[in-house]
Amino acid sequence: MAAVVPRRHRLEYEKRVNLVIDHVRDHLGEDLSLERLARVAAFSPFHFHRIFRVITGETLSASIQRHRLERAAVALIHRRDESILTVALDHGFSSAATFARAFKSHFGMSATGWRAGGAGRWSKRRKANRKPSKAGKPGRRHHPLRNVTVRELPRYHVAYMRHVGPYGAHGIPDLWTRFQKWMEARGLNGPGSIKLGIGRDDPLVTPAEKCRYDACVVVPDSFTGDQWVNVTEVPGGQHAVATFTGGPHEIQEAWDALYRSWLPGSGYQPDDRACLEVYRGNPNVSPGVFRCELCVPVRPL
Repeated sequence: MAAVVPRRHRLEYEKRVNLVIDHVRDHLGEDLSLERLARVAAFSPFHFHRIFRVITGETLSASIQRHRLERAAVALIHRRDESILTVALDHGFSSAATFARAFKSHFGMSATGWRAGGAGRWSKRRKANRKPSKAGKPGRRHHPLRNVTVRELPRYHVAYMRHVGPYGAHGIPDLWTRFQKWMEARGLNGPGSIKLGIGRDDPLVTPAEKCRYDACVVVPDSFTGDQWVNVTEVPGGQHAVATFTGGPHEIQEAWDALYRSWLPGSGYQPDDRACLEVYRGNPNVSPGVFRCELCVPVRPL
């Protein structure tokens, strides 16, 4: 009979694996050997690749390759002034030929074809394959955005819990419910608190079951986390900031509206940092309705 693994032990494993995924995200162009990543996780290199596969459902090498390709695919669109070779080298590929083979195997087209319109066709196919939300009203295109401005956001030191799976109204609200209880037990959810929601992946590039979303709260630099949360740094910098008021079923359309309606005529382009949802104090306006700021990292065209 198999032994039952206590929940706290599973959480510790997930916490360490998340540290590795964060390290990979921030160091795609560097050495990501098994030995180095095992040290990040504080696991034995001999066992770490097995642990990683059990926790994430994919091998360490496949995960690194996927993250490099997905981030490179986004960079090819947002950094059109840079050559394909430069993007490939920046994301950890040793040569143009290596990148070309990996990119075509993953996306079914060349990087040149991706830039020339293939990315749009890929995104349309991904959207078409999504199951429509039962809670949404057919044909409704509500864009609850106001007051888009460009301003500097500070660096944040945050504690976070992570959801891995499709973005939207089915997994993320449950994550925030758990995180809310954790914050309240530690006095971190007062009227002056700042919470962040961070989508770590582009759902039009990354498979839905692999998308990562972090529920975060800003904590003092001395905060070190516990068995339930990790800590990380969220870089500051210039962001396009829009005020959103609505429900979980509307926020994705609001993000789409920001990219579709505001960004193309703004004189800015997205920078290679994660987008943020910023929640200040108590974000709840009424049952099922909340307020936050949607923040896209930008740089001048």
